[in-house]
Amino acid sequence: METTKPPTVTDAETESGTEPAQEKPGTPAAETAADLEVVDETDYEVIGDGAGDDEEDDALAAEPAAPSAASAIVTGAAAVAGAALALSSLTGTWLSNVVSQRQGLIGQIKTSSGTAKQQIAAGYGTPWHAIALVNGIFAVVALIVCGGVLLHPASRARAARGHWSQALAWGGVVLAFIGLLIAGAMWFDVFADLPKVPAS
Repeated sequence: METTKPPTVTDAETESGTEPAQEKPGTPAAETAADLEVVDETDYEVIGDGAGDDEEDDALAAEPAAPSAASAIVTGAAAVAGAALALSSLTGTWLSNVVSQRQGLIGQIKTSSGTAKQQIAAGYGTPWHAIALVNGIFAVVALIVCGGVLLHPASRARAARGHWSQALAWGGVVLAFIGLLIAGAMWFDVFADLPKVPAS
């Protein structure tokens, strides 16, 4: 029995320029070659599945925007001013002294011919209350300024980092609150009553 051998490409055929027969469509070799051609023709680059990018975008969106240099300067200066006003409400200012002396002089002029009780009230009580009023106003202004610093968006963004303006503003709030309490006690004569003339 004779066996037939598959046709082979001879050197003569190669030299003559004839090509071997191509694979018929549908064969495994042809399908593999077609897949390779499709992959080669497709020009794209896969960077990631997109999940990591979404997480990074969410993290960037969650982070607060960095405050500008101008807002940092404004809030810092306001914190210093508020703390100074709060300290002034405790120690008093030249303005409170001037107002007190003026009220005492006015009281003495009005009650020059009045009774001793009226003269004491005008000469000591009115100036005392004037000091309490001025110190109370300073305390209220300090509370407003320091509260504005604490509630400012740029300042709240730096609160997590423990910025010095936050600590100074909180200190100003505490001092202003104490100063307001002291001014109220002075106004209502809690610390000391007016001198009284003994009955004759």
